[in-house]
Amino acid sequence: MPETIRAIVPIAFTYKNRAGKFIQRYLDGLKEAKILGAKCPSCGNVYVPPRSACGRCAAEITITDVVEVGPEGVVEELTVAHVKVEAGELKKLDSPQVLAMIKLEGASSTILVPVLNDPEKVKPGVRVKPVWAEERSGEYSDLKGFEIIE
Repeated sequence: MPETIRAIVPIAFTYKNRAGKFIQRYLDGLKEAKILGAKCPSCGNVYVPPRSACGRCAAEITITDVVEVGPEGVVEELTVAHVKVEAGELKKLDSPQVLAMIKLEGASSTILVPVLNDPEKVKPGVRVKPVWAEERSGEYSDLKGFEIIE
């Protein structure tokens, strides 16, 4: 029987995707330190990030239905990560990182973002606020994460 050889091959991908008009509007908002959602004109649900159709009633949402939400919110669920994926490999984090589902004020959906506090302090129901990059350029990284409101 032939011997099996296992190897981890790190792979890096560079993507050049054009954001659609809803995600582009969301990224433009992040550049201005604003979090935007799309409000369904039929049922009133607000989705973050914005989208073109309502997941509840299937109504069409237009770019004019984009609204500002938050900036504060509440941790709904969370997990504590001890590893990250980098170039196709699992790498241990220097310290644990909290990833949380946060429902922002005025939003019906949640967003998955890092919470930058000590994992022992982050619990469901805790109120949080955004932490912005000092220099913003219209990228997802403009929103560094959230922190607990003391």
